[in-house]
Amino acid sequence: MFDITFDAHSMRKPREKKLAKLGQASEMNLRYGYFETDLTFTVGEFGSEDLPGVTILDFIFCLLYAAREVRQGNVGEIGFTENDQVIRIIPNGEIITVSRSWSKDSGDCGVDVFFAVVARFCSDVLGFIVEQYPAFQENLALSKLVSMLAEFQR
Repeated sequence: MFDITFDAHSMRKPREKKLAKLGQASEMNLRYGYFETDLTFTVGEFGSEDLPGVTILDFIFCLLYAAREVRQGNVGEIGFTENDQVIRIIPNGEIITVSRSWSKDSGDCGVDVFFAVVARFCSDVLGFIVEQYPAFQENLALSKLVSMLAEFQR
């Protein structure tokens, strides 16, 4: 089992000044300064783990880049803006191993499951942000994320 979910109610609303610039904000500013939320990361072997206050757009960029690496047969890494922790996604044929820098535990899931979760999670988060903050649709970073996401949707 593998899953990533976010708590929509925990997403911190950006300050009014930032919201006024949302359509034109740089990718870097969006990744590191706009939306924080709580995540739950689940892998069957080590269960669910709550990850509070994650800068969600940075996480999505890292997750999509990691998925690209996995698709090419390479190790993918998801880093966190808030700290130096890393989640590693290690492909081995049709199975991936998920490990975390802060724990010895690791877990496995099918590659298809991993890609399905990546697509669903990213779609859910981006859809929620667009719904709550329509000006985000004007930002070029959203187009980039949607293009990256399309690589994993079926």
